[in-house]
Amino acid sequence: MFALWVRIGWVPIERHLFDGHEAELLQAFLGQPPAWSTRVQPAASILYSGLGILSSDPRSLIALQLVCGLACVALAGIWANREWGAKAGWWTALLVALTPAQVFWSSSAYPVILPQALLLGALLLRGWRGALLYAAACALRPDLAALAPAVGLLGGWKLTPGLLGALAVVPVADTAPALRSIIETLPVNLPLTAYLGPLGTITGLILVLLAMKKAHWRLLAAATWVHLVGSLFDDYGTRHALFGGVCLAALLAQGHGWRQWLAPAAAVLLGLGVSDMARWYYADATHFASTLPELPAPPPDCTELLDDPLAESSHWNVRKAWPEGRVCWGEEHIHRAWTSRGLQDRALRMHKTYTLTPAGLLKLPGGPRLVYEVTR
Repeated sequence: MFALWVRIGWVPIERHLFDGHEAELLQAFLGQPPAWSTRVQPAASILYSGLGILSSDPRSLIALQLVCGLACVALAGIWANREWGAKAGWWTALLVALTPAQVFWSSSAYPVILPQALLLGALLLRGWRGALLYAAACALRPDLAALAPAVGLLGGWKLTPGLLGALAVVPVADTAPALRSIIETLPVNLPLTAYLGPLGTITGLILVLLAMKKAHWRLLAAATWVHLVGSLFDDYGTRHALFGGVCLAALLAQGHGWRQWLAPAAAVLLGLGVSDMARWYYADATHFASTLPELPAPPPDCTELLDDPLAESSHWNVRKAWPEGRVCWGEEHIHRAWTSRGLQDRALRMHKTYTLTPAGLLKLPGGPRLVYEVTR
């Protein structure tokens, strides 16, 4: 009930907008399957088309994800209870219930929390039944196949889940976009542990290190693997790191003696994160404008960078040959809002990778754009 209140009370369904990737899957739900892309996997398109036969109300998609979000809380708690006892189970469930990314994706129609629930169910079931659930999760989100070593480390499965997960990716492997060189992505993404959630920030990692004991190395190794694999992707974000956040929550939930106070401290940290997330949940241009300082018009001699990895003028494409003169990047309200487009994750990457100095304010029909001067 607490997890349900957090999700409905702080992220109300009536404020939801089908934006970006969700809008594409909404077409499939309404009987107009979109063309295949890296954002719309065939399995997800087929699933949503089938759901459209059962219901014509788009809100049913949100309800499904909400149920899956609650299932994630329960499954994580039951798994921790089986492995480390009742106290660890309750604390793990509470921490997962308060993880901002878990809360947000439980309120999004984009299939992120559904594969997460299947993955946690696989971890709990083990054996061939768990392997089938893991394969289903990979079919909906092929990137989860790369987490097979972490899942196997915690589930003790050997090769079965990894092989099934890899098979789930085969149908789309030939059309998937080429990944950037790890020489490009790792130096940028590895420091961004905040994608693991508040437990991946400096404060959260201090709590994790304080809670560490020899028996916890598997959980820390699994979370590290999740972050390492995600860092290979130029558009890495919170949606790729959910399982790592669960691993850190389970680690903090096992404290005894003075360490038992680390879990309540983590709960406070996560609660603050959810509160901030709710404040920016689908925030509009007016909300964004109210947070901005008074600035003049931006300088006209800027070379503009974009945060979109696929854009020709993306910052990823100019890192080797940095433009001469003044370089700028514009931040709009969509970069602060929590939406399925994941622009907040890209904005975090820009803020943490470069030195951004406010250079001006551009007033556009859709709202203001805060223009930063970018230095490496």
